[in-house]
Amino acid sequence: MKAACEEALKYGDALIPIDKNPTLVTVILNPVANKRKAKKEYTKYCEPLLHLAGLQVDVVQTAWEGHAKEITESLKGTQAIIVAGGDGTLSESVTGLLRRTDNANQFPIGILPLGEKNTFGNILFPGGKTVDKVKQLIEASMAIIKGNTVWKDVVKIEPLTKDNETPGRPIYALSSIHWGAFRDTLAKKDKYWYFGPWREYATFIFNGYKSSLKWQCKGTIKYTPPCSGCQNCIEHRPEPRNWKWIFLTSNVKSHENNDVSKIENQLCGTTQELCFMTSKLLIKTPNVCKDQVEIPGLNIVLGQNKYTYAQFVKEGWKRLTGEIDSDNPIRARTVELIPEDISDGDIIEIDSEDYDVKPFRIELLHNFIKFFVTSSV
Repeated sequence: MKAACEEALKYGDALIPIDKNPTLVTVILNPVANKRKAKKEYTKYCEPLLHLAGLQVDVVQTAWEGHAKEITESLKGTQAIIVAGGDGTLSESVTGLLRRTDNANQFPIGILPLGEKNTFGNILFPGGKTVDKVKQLIEASMAIIKGNTVWKDVVKIEPLTKDNETPGRPIYALSSIHWGAFRDTLAKKDKYWYFGPWREYATFIFNGYKSSLKWQCKGTIKYTPPCSGCQNCIEHRPEPRNWKWIFLTSNVKSHENNDVSKIENQLCGTTQELCFMTSKLLIKTPNVCKDQVEIPGLNIVLGQNKYTYAQFVKEGWKRLTGEIDSDNPIRARTVELIPEDISDGDIIEIDSEDYDVKPFRIELLHNFIKFFVTSSV
């Protein structure tokens, strides 16, 4: 922390014109994240660095579920948004931001991974516990101070409605969509707190035989193949621009602005249909896929129709250790998920947030939003 404070102070002392106000950043802090540890860790490890760097920091604490959406949807006057929390706070913040109609995805977003689940944050800033966790928070804070940004993919999720129904508002996700027995099992892990660091493993042992899990996810998937951009799927993004801090100009990486309106791809609009019955349906974004491919796409993973108790526990444990799914994924740009035989209480998880299972249209928006990162990303 001493070394990081000295480095941050160099930015605060350098090149801030006397006739200009400091850069204003808004921190959306979830004070109850990670069992109410988030606020303490933010105050101890992140806030001092931001102030020493000369940033004008406005902290807004979330007070209820969905509050982060409301904050970012109506936020004005800031030059950057910093999300201090976990997956849920980040997903809400991105959803509120992209629901706006004023090209709000030009706002760069900083992530301070202070939640219990930090799927996307841990990819941008690998970390662990104790000292490694402190290093992770320092790295994330310094990335904001240095101002280096990169464009990342977002998934747009819209409820499918009938002709006479009012369409629902979209949800935006960065990591994954999960439905089935494996998701239901992990949702119960807090009941086994007395196993300490082994509680997730214990959850699979004690729930692998229970009928209350969603063992049969049934429905239809309609999907189109991945496409790097063509006449059919042209995406209307705002023009990319360098985000200029008061004391430096950041580098904006990985945002291509090629003219795709003249490119023809006859396969882009083709739709394939698949009926499924499985115990696990997982859709992952390119942000969290270890195997990067030339044309980005969603990875749809369908598990087995049936699992024995031993198979279920074994695969659950493999997932906890971060092993890549052995199933060959289906790759897609857009997906229509049409579930069947839905029961009351059926839950689908979108970036660690729970939603009622219903028909959804899912679309990958490639390189659509900016995040602060270290220069090595």
